[in-house]
Amino acid sequence: MNTRIESLIAEMPEQTQLILLSGLSVLWLKPQQDEARELIARYKERGFDVVALRETALQLFLVAGFQTSLEAAFQIREVYGEGLPKGEEHPQEIGMFELLGRGYHLQAEVYRDNVEKLRENLLNVSPELSEWTVLVGYGLVLSRPGLPGHWRELFEIAVLAAQGFPRQLHSHFRGALHLGATVEEIKLVLKVVELISGPDKTKPAWQMWRRISK
Repeated sequence: MNTRIESLIAEMPEQTQLILLSGLSVLWLKPQQDEARELIARYKERGFDVVALRETALQLFLVAGFQTSLEAAFQIREVYGEGLPKGEEHPQEIGMFELLGRGYHLQAEVYRDNVEKLRENLLNVSPELSEWTVLVGYGLVLSRPGLPGHWRELFEIAVLAAQGFPRQLHSHFRGALHLGATVEEIKLVLKVVELISGPDKTKPAWQMWRRISK
């Protein structure tokens, strides 16, 4: 395999799954990239959990749109020869109130002491987005089984660093730490983004991370 993250995998083989999923999170932002197919093939060859792959693809629609998740699913089907396996959860069986409840719970875990300030700010900006953030973002998607919570935050970091959204990136740096991500894991994900997107694109994310990690 000749990809931009191959050297990183060789350097840290014990983190291969995290590297591959982080790389896919960034590569999937642009449709039909051959490098993404190569990473999916490597993921399959290594025998990593297809559920984690599915969840990484599905959660992209929160920060990159439904079409991004759909294109990722098509690529996975091309490599695996079948569509994504259906998850164990069925939203219609869970119910809106339970989704809201677990959404509020996870949001509080991610933001800790700043959660009330966040909720007030979101409510003032847009009541609908404030509610959708809890119901859809944290309740329906980020609370799903299949990925560790801190990995979900790490993949959000990868996407936001590549896209260049500093306000949201700052929050997810904090959220990843709050959910148990290590400093080494965050730096590893930023290295993946840098290898794929380039140093200039990733420079603001590195600067922000250095300020946070002091």
